[in-house]
Amino acid sequence: MFRSIQGKLVVVYLLLIVVAMELASLYLLRELERSYIGKVQDDLHQSAQLLAGQLSNFVVNDRLDPEAVERYMERWPGEVLVLDANGVVIGATARVANRDELLGLKFSHDDVSPAFFGNTNRRIGREGTQRMAYEAVPITEAGNVIGVIYLKDSLEEAYARLQDLRDILLVATLVAMASTVVLGIALARTITGPIRELTRTAALIAGGNFDQQIPVRSSDEIGRLAEMFNRMSRQLKEMMSEIQEEKSQAEAILTHMADGLMALNGVGRIIRLNPAAQRMFQVRELEALGRRPEELAADSGLEEALEEAWQQSAPVTRQIRLKDRVLQAYITPLKSDGRHPGTVIVFHDITEWERLESLRREFVANVSHELKTPLTTIKSYVETLLDGAAEDPEVRDRFLRVVDGETERMARLVRDLLRLTQMDEGRLRWNIGPQDIGALVAETVGRLRLQVDRKRLSVQWEVDPATPPALCDYDKIQQVVTNLLANAIDFTPNGGQIRITVAPDGPKAVRVTIADTGIGIPAEDLPRVFERFYRVDKARSRSMGGTGLGLSIAKQIVELSGGTIAIASEVNRGTTVTFTLPAATAEGVSTA
Repeated sequence: MFRSIQGKLVVVYLLLIVVAMELASLYLLRELERSYIGKVQDDLHQSAQLLAGQLSNFVVNDRLDPEAVERYMERWPGEVLVLDANGVVIGATARVANRDELLGLKFSHDDVSPAFFGNTNRRIGREGTQRMAYEAVPITEAGNVIGVIYLKDSLEEAYARLQDLRDILLVATLVAMASTVVLGIALARTITGPIRELTRTAALIAGGNFDQQIPVRSSDEIGRLAEMFNRMSRQLKEMMSEIQEEKSQAEAILTHMADGLMALNGVGRIIRLNPAAQRMFQVRELEALGRRPEELAADSGLEEALEEAWQQSAPVTRQIRLKDRVLQAYITPLKSDGRHPGTVIVFHDITEWERLESLRREFVANVSHELKTPLTTIKSYVETLLDGAAEDPEVRDRFLRVVDGETERMARLVRDLLRLTQMDEGRLRWNIGPQDIGALVAETVGRLRLQVDRKRLSVQWEVDPATPPALCDYDKIQQVVTNLLANAIDFTPNGGQIRITVAPDGPKAVRVTIADTGIGIPAEDLPRVFERFYRVDKARSRSMGGTGLGLSIAKQIVELSGGTIAIASEVNRGTTVTFTLPAATAEGVSTA
């Protein structure tokens, strides 16, 4: 067979295919080897440049600070040594073998010698059976070399990829050889062209150009091989595009998600911290990388929760408390072939929920207490009346007046609660319009004249003639003034003074001030006086029939009216409450 032309052609074409595929493989492997190794070296160089920039922050008197460099290098990734100008090791990363023994010793190696003269030196070599990339980069300050960064990284992963590609190319070569033997001389002339195209395209694809396609001129083995190559090129392009898109989507989700996310490597070091988590822990991602989570949240319970999750190899949910936040942590250890390559922690901020839950509990407790006191009083008086006290008209009338007063107190509490609920839910009806605040104050003082005269108080009010009408609901604001004035009357001793002023507050607001000479409020209680059910002197307030809701209602009405309210007080000197309302200017009236 091999003496015939057909046999010789088969052999020739077979050899051609082998040679062509080998050339393509060698070229592809060489280019990929150069690309992979170049990528590792470029990464080393970029890491060195970044580290050099960071270490410039530790220069003192044109020299590197050894202690600062040593502390900083403990959390830097990779295998890196930092030498001072004398070649002494002043910093090393945690992955450096014999790290503690190297620190403080002079490091002499041919790799670092050029760097002390200002030159970057890179080399490919071996450490035992490991192929490694080395690089030494000078650290300069004002043109002088003050130190050297010496880095190294393994090339075994790159060579493993090259070996996989060799196997793929070997299979492709065997397929081509089998096709040549089957087709014979008749197909010999159709082989050389596609092979050349295959070689050219393989080189382009090796360079990352996945848009290249091999022209398919036949439906035979070579044609199908070209189609497979084209399909592989398209699939690679689609896969790379999908990977990039998924990476972008995942990055967008991590960046914009409301919950915080922290990713740890297999040794419990932080490798990812999304913006929400950065805000929660008040740290930038670059500062957190390489650190342990408990360093960001000391004494929060996070360290114990992580230990539990790792020991159980199961998700754990824990509530952790930071200085100003309460977080719900969902800890999930990752599993792969029986190993734990890392851990993902999702933090949900429940600070506001905790605050609202605390307010709810406090609210329920206060309402229960406020209702329990009058109900207990009513029950005891009624039982006394039923036991025979009703036979004495004087005792009966006195007891019934007490029952009536306690009933009115409960009714007032229910009305106040209903009013607050309506305002919270936006169901309160408003009748907004221009209102004469001076007349409103005068009417309110008149309503409370009996209480004023009973305590022999002096109530004065002054209305600035330049005060414009306020844009508000008359009845709602009258309730505000009534609540504030009633408080002033209740907490001002007999013979005291109350002064009310109404004046413009700039061109667009009306200011109302109610000042008394009462007992005042301690400074530590001022921030909470507008809270519901909060009383400075609980016993005295209850004895006066107060519900603890007056100031809260006043504040909510004023703010819903578009105004502001503030309080100032001094113990035994008096209290001043000031609130503002929007003026009913021509623009304000038309808007209303």
